[in-house]
Amino acid sequence: MSFRDLVVWQQAYDFAKGVHALSRQLPQEERYALTSQLTRMAFSMPVQIAQGQRKWAKAEFVKHLNYARNNSYECETYLLLIGDLFSEFKEDADKLVEANTIIQKMLSALIYTIENPKNKKNESDKATVEEPKVVAVAA
Repeated sequence: MSFRDLVVWQQAYDFAKGVHALSRQLPQEERYALTSQLTRMAFSMPVQIAQGQRKWAKAEFVKHLNYARNNSYECETYLLLIGDLFSEFKEDADKLVEANTIIQKMLSALIYTIENPKNKKNESDKATVEEPKVVAVAA
């Protein structure tokens, strides 16, 4: 199973592309402040998911999923600021906030699933994770 098979990675990847498109429309003077921070956090989300999935160690995967979730909270704050500071981009920012909220829920569900497996076959297997089942969360 590849990280690209994870629905949460796919959503985060599409979200990063959406953030990039919005950031290119913002005023030039925001390029090194708001835009730079927002795109860095958005691009980091799918990267963190991919890095964690490749390790397959339970603690490492969860750590990277938490990094991705923390980055998503930072993105949410930047997007709310964009909506408030630049009314012409409020609708686009709000759509990205909605998509980001879904990703946050998916990340939380995946973290929960990994940390609380239904079948505890062997206590010694706690350090590793078999291919996790992605839980889809309704918005």
